[in-house]
Amino acid sequence: MSKRQFLKGVFFLLLAAAALYGCSVIAFRNLRVLNNHETFYDWEPDTIDVIFIGGSMSYTAFSPIELYEKHGISSYNLGTSNQSMLAGYIWALEAAEHHSYKAIVAEAMAVPMSHGDIATDIRSLYSMGINHNYLRLAGVYKRNFYKVVFPVFVLHDGWEINELTFKSEIDENRRYLRGFVPLASEAGEKYQNPLVTGDETATAYLKFPYLDKLREYCDEKGIKLILVKSLMASNELNRWDDGYHNRLQEYADQYNIPFIDFNTREYIEAAGLNISTDVAADLRHMNLSGAEKATDFIGKYLLQMDNIGIRQYENSGIGSDVIERYHRIIEETLNSAE
Repeated sequence: MSKRQFLKGVFFLLLAAAALYGCSVIAFRNLRVLNNHETFYDWEPDTIDVIFIGGSMSYTAFSPIELYEKHGISSYNLGTSNQSMLAGYIWALEAAEHHSYKAIVAEAMAVPMSHGDIATDIRSLYSMGINHNYLRLAGVYKRNFYKVVFPVFVLHDGWEINELTFKSEIDENRRYLRGFVPLASEAGEKYQNPLVTGDETATAYLKFPYLDKLREYCDEKGIKLILVKSLMASNELNRWDDGYHNRLQEYADQYNIPFIDFNTREYIEAAGLNISTDVAADLRHMNLSGAEKATDFIGKYLLQMDNIGIRQYENSGIGSDVIERYHRIIEETLNSAE
């Protein structure tokens, strides 16, 4: 092979890589209608003290603006649909590079999903862009590392250029929700009984590799880790029962991690929850009423913890305009459900 042929080959490979990367960036931008956390990077550094991670059961259960308005705690909900514990762990690492947060609230349904499939994990992390934390996925999916580097191979149905591709902002409301997704429907009177009944003999198999990593990271950095299972009305689509509860409680007790399960009668009563009116009609997610109660409970819990160092009403960037806009969004959500 001559030098000229070699250089042509290198140039072709570079051109192909650039094209694949460009298509991947377009695919990422076209995903912004789903669980977009680009606004996370809009806030001033070191103004967030608490982050929430987990799947949709996190982003429908914990409202950062409610947490700030009632308790003065600045937070952001980094939940994404079907977020695995792997993706949550990577978001925790990413967030720490922008904010010296003091606590992580991890929604517990992510634990059975130790890591998802490669497409789901890519979708969970796309908001951070193709940076060094995102590329940690390549170390997990070694045989498919090229799909991580060039996610257009996974997101092949989303690479086309359309009117949304070059918009700087898809949904301006996201800035005022801080990752929260409000739901207004209700489960209904049929659903009254907690999913966790108190059967101490029940057990289940759970793996904890990325919860272990998250726990060890929190221990190293002095961050408080709190496990929370949001309220559900049914096990039809997502399993949560005495077995899962008991196994995670064993893990939490072993490592002295607080575990709040809103599916137990203890925490339902403590937070003033009502299954029929505080869970959405899909029976899996908390609605606005439930989210307000769960967020309020978590806020009180955080503030009574010793040596956590959370600031109240300081340097958050959350002004009256943000709070007013948030309440308008909530009002519109409620009105649209009528």
